[in-house]
Amino acid sequence: MNIATLHEILEALNKVLRADLSAILKFENDDTLVVLASSGPLNVPKLKNKRVSLHDRISLSEALQLKEPSVLIHKDHEEHDKDTYSDVLDLPIDHSCMVAPLRIDQKLLGALTIDVVTCDAFSEDLIKSISGFAHLAAKVMYEEERANDLSRNLEKFAVENANLRSTLKGVALVGQSTPWLNVVNQVRLVAPTPATVLISGETGTGKEQVAHAIHQWSMRSQKSFIALNCSAIVPELALSELFGHEKGAFTGANRKREGRFELAHGGTLFLDEIADLPAQAQAQLLRVIQEKTFERVGGNTTLKTDVRLVAASHKNLQLEVAAGRFREDLFYRLNTFPICLPSLNERREDIALLAEYFLTRLKSSWSMPNLQLSTAALHVLEKYSWPGNVRELSNVLERAAILARGKRITPQYLPLTNKKDFSKSPRVFKLKGFCMPEDLNRLEKAMAREIMSALVESNEKISGKNGAAELLGVPPTTLHSTIKRLRLKVN
Repeated sequence: MNIATLHEILEALNKVLRADLSAILKFENDDTLVVLASSGPLNVPKLKNKRVSLHDRISLSEALQLKEPSVLIHKDHEEHDKDTYSDVLDLPIDHSCMVAPLRIDQKLLGALTIDVVTCDAFSEDLIKSISGFAHLAAKVMYEEERANDLSRNLEKFAVENANLRSTLKGVALVGQSTPWLNVVNQVRLVAPTPATVLISGETGTGKEQVAHAIHQWSMRSQKSFIALNCSAIVPELALSELFGHEKGAFTGANRKREGRFELAHGGTLFLDEIADLPAQAQAQLLRVIQEKTFERVGGNTTLKTDVRLVAASHKNLQLEVAAGRFREDLFYRLNTFPICLPSLNERREDIALLAEYFLTRLKSSWSMPNLQLSTAALHVLEKYSWPGNVRELSNVLERAAILARGKRITPQYLPLTNKKDFSKSPRVFKLKGFCMPEDLNRLEKAMAREIMSALVESNEKISGKNGAAELLGVPPTTLHSTIKRLRLKVN
């Protein structure tokens, strides 16, 4: 807030009125005002940023509902109707107090208060002058508020624009392993062409991210990217989802609806899990690919389509064709340029880069600036076999960030190491020199299993590099004392 300008307004007001105290306040919330500027002989440091509650200042609250300045009249200074600054100043019982609401376009921004130690200090001419000063103060506050709103909007826009630009540069395609770089090179090669692309790979390998990159690096990047998960649509509505429908085409079709091909016109249409597309829709899709035209369900108008088609499936489409579940001619149309994504296990050298990428996003989007991954935790991630691939890695790190309260992620927050299940038979679980006592309580057994797991991974090494203490993210002395307390060591 431009406090200096508000002070200048009060100084000018005091020259006209000779007020003992004048102040400009702004609403902090619905029932609280805060002093932005104050001036006059009675001005004290305690008034700076002083908060004034309207709950016990009935006269002030009522005066703020009026359009013009008004003189406050208190009834014997009753407890429920205090003077505006009664807890800071001891003004005489008989004094003059005026409040001018600060409004712009019916919006109440705050108040201008004026206190004079003598009675009947406000003439009609003075009240008119005070109205002018109040309007000026309101204008300054309003323009400052608009400027702050604009600044916040610009900052938000800058962040969103930076995120968009980083995405357009392909930041989502993180990795330096040879299998992944082969994928990136294929994407860059095919993106500028109009060729249809078929992306295959296990669930969670990043098929939609690759489809986005193909769109972003193509000549269609300024147009829409429309995605449809074929496994999530009701078979009876598949044609409507793809091509739209006319009003009354079927029960529930209360209005005309555009399908994905219309929405993606000029851009890219991504059909995920294409193997789950119903047979009738497969036939219609083949026709659209061949003829570049279609009709909405229930319509007879032929519409032209101009879309870049990218399809994906975690299923082997050739096996689906052999089993009679997928049209062979459609497969060949889609398979113009195939891209097969490697599993995360095939690109283990990318795990550290991917983890850093996901944590950097969480630091920003979840406001966790201190989030980091310990060396031991990274070791756990790199040794784990990832059935859910990159998506699972992202989810695991999100959960770990929450458990670690946005700070250092250690192995204890990553309950996914490739280890035996010792919970069913703790009596028989033994290592050379270690065993789990039978009489431990539930919590102690859980701790013991974690320790025994780390000992298995470290070949029973406790301290040093890749030792159990490092894997667990605790000092070796702590681990030794815990082993002793739980009686895991065999004498």
